[in-house]
Amino acid sequence: MPVTMEQVRAVLDPDEPNYQQARRLGAEALPHLRELVAAGEPMLASKATYLASLIDAEGSADIINQAAQSPDAVLRVAAAGAARNLPPQEGSDILIRLVADDDVGVRKVALTSAGPAATAELQARIRQASQNDAAPRIRELAAQTLERMRQSPP
Repeated sequence: MPVTMEQVRAVLDPDEPNYQQARRLGAEALPHLRELVAAGEPMLASKATYLASLIDAEGSADIINQAAQSPDAVLRVAAAGAARNLPPQEGSDILIRLVADDDVGVRKVALTSAGPAATAELQARIRQASQNDAAPRIRELAAQTLERMRQSPP
């Protein structure tokens, strides 16, 4: 039975969606989630971004990447948070750009989303942030992230 936009909106409309239930919509929900992210309504698009990260299917990472490129910082924050649910390579590819985002809130969430299996390129970007970020708190968080990554097995 095909998933409709109405079904997707129904699970995402509550203030606190039941994401475990929503992920059961599966890969058939992805085109609708992509459409919601493209529409750019911040609250609904950020929920769609997170839900896409929970659906283990081809195309999920593309939706997170779409949100990561949004001009809206709320969507980029959602993408940074969602990236932690993706396989390490796909998540790292998204976080590389977001660790250096213009918005300090996006950088903060991107750093907290980086996991121990991060790619060497992401680790290098985090190391760079720990030394050169304009915000002292971000430099400190980047250093803490590197330390956390060293102490956790991938």
